[in-house]
Amino acid sequence: MNALGRWPATWLGDTPIRWKLTLGFVAVLALAALGSAVGLATVDSIGRLAVELYDKPLQAIDFARVAQSDLREMVTAQRMLAHPEPDTVERAKESYTRSRALLEEDLDVAQRRAASAGMRAQLDRVAALLAQWDAARGVGAGSLHPLGDEMQDTLDIAVETAKADGFLFVEDVRRQTAAGLWLTLAAGLAVLFTGAAVALVLSRDIVRPLKAAVTTAETIAGGHLDDPLVSGRRDEAGKLLRAMEAMRIQLRARVEADRRLVELERERRVNLGRYLPAQIAGQLAEHGTAILSAGRRQEVAVLFTDVRGFTTLAESLDPASLWQFLTEFRRRVAVAADAHGGVIDKFIGDAAMVVFGVPEPRQDAARDALDCARALLREVADWNGDREEPVRIGIGVHWGPVFCGAVGDGGRLEYTVVGDTVNVAARLQDETKAAGVPLVASHTALAAAGEEPEAGGWRALPAKPLRGRDGVVALYGWSLEGAVTRS
Repeated sequence: MNALGRWPATWLGDTPIRWKLTLGFVAVLALAALGSAVGLATVDSIGRLAVELYDKPLQAIDFARVAQSDLREMVTAQRMLAHPEPDTVERAKESYTRSRALLEEDLDVAQRRAASAGMRAQLDRVAALLAQWDAARGVGAGSLHPLGDEMQDTLDIAVETAKADGFLFVEDVRRQTAAGLWLTLAAGLAVLFTGAAVALVLSRDIVRPLKAAVTTAETIAGGHLDDPLVSGRRDEAGKLLRAMEAMRIQLRARVEADRRLVELERERRVNLGRYLPAQIAGQLAEHGTAILSAGRRQEVAVLFTDVRGFTTLAESLDPASLWQFLTEFRRRVAVAADAHGGVIDKFIGDAAMVVFGVPEPRQDAARDALDCARALLREVADWNGDREEPVRIGIGVHWGPVFCGAVGDGGRLEYTVVGDTVNVAARLQDETKAAGVPLVASHTALAAAGEEPEAGGWRALPAKPLRGRDGVVALYGWSLEGAVTRS
């Protein structure tokens, strides 16, 4: 589990982590600065090449083209000097003087910006022809036209030469730029690999031990406390691991004690669950007997069920078969009660009392009681499909206030509910015989469940006083056949 104990005792393991991190960061920053310097030098070199490209061949081309325009304007102005109109001749003189001066200036700039000897030679040729032009213009205009054409042709050649020079210059710039980029890439890769090497050393000496510490903490949190943790490091990671080992030993002792307490508590809950409903057993285990013995008043739904003709059935069965019958019936009652949140208060022979809304009150307790009653009738109907003699049951459901809690002396307590609501539910179960329906519920129960008295298979029964009580009670009956007919 602990690979750190096998690490050799090196100076890295004895150096504080803050110093190792500081040295690592300084090394990485120095490498990054070196790479940045190489990158900036490359960018500066490329920038200088771009400036030189613009300063030489591009400007030479631009000024040579402007010189072409100046030359055309000068030649045109020279021709206009022979015009018969004096105004035209004056404008031609001004145009000639201006274009002649601009041509000389542009040729001079193009000469200085020329990137090759070939272009400079062509520009020198234009300058020589321009001198011949000036000499011929002073003698006569007969030879000016051929000189003008020759100057234009020579200047055209100079422009084309400048274009070729620019192309060659661009290619040279591209080669130098590519070389600079490769240099930058090489420097970046060198910085990357060197930084990765530094990070690897740091991760091996710092991150890996910390990761092992996290894994150890997760292992301890998962309850695996048997593996000892040993580390000979003297840095912060070693101190952390030794502290975790001390914590592991203390936690192991505490867990052993807690495990014993949990086993005792589980045993106590199991023993309680054998004699009390699960909901009551949980509350008793959590709060003790005081809260249950105090009891409280609350509204609940009470369901009573009983097997019709059980006395006759018991006479016809041997004790083992009778025991099996009661087991099957009670199992079905328990399944229906558990499925709808009911608490079985007691079984009395073939009868059962189920309470809904305990130990904590629930708004839907009445609906759960009615659903449980209908589910139990369907369960018995399915059961009858496998029996020669059908089983008939009666169920009474009522809603009202009761007092619930544990009753009895200190030696034996029983959780139950008492009150008139229990008596009424028992009487309603008896009324199923006279009403000829398997389920009788009070109007109070239907109202609490939010069910319509004349819907869902319910039908009103004649209002009548219940045995042992004054006043009449509104009753409603339900049967599987009635529910199917109404649906």
